[in-house]
This record gives sequence, structure tokens and C-alpha cells, in this order.
Amino acid sequence: MKKLIVFMLVLAIAGISVVYAGGQKDDGTKTLAVIMPSADHGFLGESIKHAEHATKELAEARGYNHMFLISDDVVEQANQIDTVVAQGVDAVVLWPHNGDELKAAAQTIVDEGIPLIIYDRLISDFDETAELMGDNFTIGEDSGRYFNEYFKDELAKGKVNILEFKGDNSSVPKQRSDGFWKTADPNFVRVNDYVTNWSKDTAQTQLETFLNSSSREEVESIQAIFNHDADVAFGLLAALEGYDGNADLNIKLVSAVSAPRELLAVYDHYKAQGIDIVTFSFSPAMVVDAIELGIDVLEGKDVSGMHLVPTEMVDNSNYKEFMKGPVYTLRYSFY
Repeated sequence: MKKLIVFMLVLAIAGISVVYAGGQKDDGTKTLAVIMPSADHGFLGESIKHAEHATKELAEARGYNHMFLISDDVVEQANQIDTVVAQGVDAVVLWPHNGDELKAAAQTIVDEGIPLIIYDRLISDFDETAELMGDNFTIGEDSGRYFNEYFKDELAKGKVNILEFKGDNSSVPKQRSDGFWKTADPNFVRVNDYVTNWSKDTAQTQLETFLNSSSREEVESIQAIFNHDADVAFGLLAALEGYDGNADLNIKLVSAVSAPRELLAVYDHYKAQGIDIVTFSFSPAMVVDAIELGIDVLEGKDVSGMHLVPTEMVDNSNYKEFMKGPVYTLRYSFY
């Protein structure tokens, strides 16, 4: 990914969550359309900043027109797809709200012969030009291996009870969960799992409800939380820190995905309270890779297949070093 240094100008079109930058012009110049959800949590907000900037920077540097569209829901996103197809854009980068719900709309792009790059959330049984996403299955597998090592002694003695907090019902949490339970020791027992819709507040309420409504024995049996998101982690950690019930909490490890500076900043704080944090890098800046694939398509390059962005483990032992590295540096390169 290229180091990006400039923000794009944002123009809000009344009634539609859409940003045009360059737009579709009838001058024979090729046009790239980038379509993604609006920000319902911090990761998406950061992704939009990177995607807006990259769409403008990369397209204009290569002499292409560009459109950038965001939406609040599946229906609005499907309408935006209809719009770019009708305007005859030359390539589309699509981050679906939910891949399977967008399948029919995305098929219209393919049917018109427009190259389509799918980002982050997959569309099952679909013939897109290429896909790019974080390596979610590996994140899950590596999380399982980390839990195995962390609880090595406890697992040798018997069962270890945990909770799981997922993002939503899209392909991303499914892959992370499948990867985790593929590698996790059979002695891990999932007492409950929750769908948070990537919401800190929802996760905090869910965990508080569990802690306050479950038996003392059940609460004290939980030793870790396998969690799919950094924003969600803040809600979970707040619930643990604020608990004032009669059980003795034994949760020693909370995992997450993404490695934002806000989470890394509280590692030592929670370590002092007996809670370790591990996260697996999943940078909002990787959306730039998908946009670069769209540009490659416009330039006639051969683009196909699945492109996976690797992940790094970041725990209490290496988070300060991670903050000096390229993934972290790029993420905050124009903040």
C-alpha cells in the first residue's frame, strides 16, 4: 500500500449518503466507483477516511474519474449499484453491508461486464473479478493457538470456560469463529456467544447482563473472552472494570481484532488489573489495496482471485514495538 498524505473533499448529496469526487464524465475517461457502508463503528470510520483519500489520490494521479459512495443500509447500497451501472463506470470496488443480501445487485455489475472487486465481506457462490480481505480465518486460527498457549496449564487439568463476542452475521465473523474453533483446544468450552453488531455499547450491555444475571459459579468459571473487534473490546473491558457483584471475576484474557492506538494505550492499565489483552492487526488502511486493484483493472492489468492481507499478533509483550512498524505507521499516516 502506498503512503497517503492528502484528504479528499467531501460533497454530501441531499437524501443519499454519497460522496462524489471527480464523478462520471462523458469525456471518454475511465471511471472507478468505490461503494462502501457508512461508519457504524470506529473501524469503518477510519476505513472511509483511507478509502476517500485513496480513491481521489490514486485515480487522479493516473488520469481517471472517480466516484465514492457510502450508504446506511443494504437497500441504499443496492440503489447506488444501480446508479453506477446505469452511468457505465469502468470498474467497481464494493464493500457490501452483507454480501449475500447484495448478491442480486452485485450480479447486475457482472452482467454488464463491469469488473468488480469485492472487499472485506464475501458474496458466496459469486463470480467477481477479484476479492480482497483481511485474513480472517488465520486470525481465528492464530487466536486459538494463542489461547492454547496462554491457558496451557489450565487446559492440561481440564475444561476452560470462555465467552465469544462476534461482530455480525456476515462472512467475517464466521471465518474468525471457524478458524478459532479449528485450532482451539477441545477443552475450551463456549458458555455463551453474542452478536454485537460491532457495537461497544451493545457488547458492554451483553456482558453486564451475563455477569449480573448468571449464577456466581458460572460467572467465576469464565476465564477468557474470544472477541472479534477492538471497539467491542472497549465495551467488554468497561463491563469487567465496572463490575461490583458478589462473584470473583477470573477473566484473565480478552482478545480483539484490529490494533488501534486507543486499545494499545490501555494495555498496561488492564494488565495492572490482571487482564491481558491480545489483538490481531487488521488495519483500516488495507482498503487501499482493494482500490489499487480497481486502478489496476482500469490500466488493463490482469486482476483475479482472492487477495489476503496478513495479520500480526499484538499482545503485552510486543505492542510498543508494533507501534513503530509499517502497519501502524500507515494507519495513522495522515491523522
